[in-house]
Amino acid sequence: MDKKPTKSDLCQRIDGIVEHWLEQRRALLAEYGNLANIKTFSAEKTLHGTSLEEFCQSMIDYLSLIHFEIFEQLSQDNWFTNPEGHQQTHSLFDGIQFSTDTLLDFNDKYLAIDDLESLTEDLSSLGEEMAQRFELEDKLIAILRRSRLEKTPTVPR
Repeated sequence: MDKKPTKSDLCQRIDGIVEHWLEQRRALLAEYGNLANIKTFSAEKTLHGTSLEEFCQSMIDYLSLIHFEIFEQLSQDNWFTNPEGHQQTHSLFDGIQFSTDTLLDFNDKYLAIDDLESLTEDLSSLGEEMAQRFELEDKLIAILRRSRLEKTPTVPR
């Protein structure tokens, strides 16, 4: 017999999901910062190619985590029970999906070429896209936290 999770269990779970999400984001941003600090890229410098590959792999891992673990868990548990929160999350998911496509395009471009001449400009554009994406994710996290508070059981006095 499976025991149905309590509201407290679900709240702890969502806290864990959000913390893991933000940890992964911080790690991705650190790698982006390391890569963005390189002023001139050269395919001859193997370190540049290696740094780019590591960043792209981290970005793919982050995108996979968000879409295939976090969003899947959120949709399965139906955290957004009120219609307004549900509508807001779908709109945010759409915006996040659009940014995912842009980040995947960056990854695909640099998997296919060794020419790093346009990398500095592309990293700048990617940084702007990531900032917009993180704003959408932060809005989703805020809705999630509000929903978490709504699901918290009240204790009678």
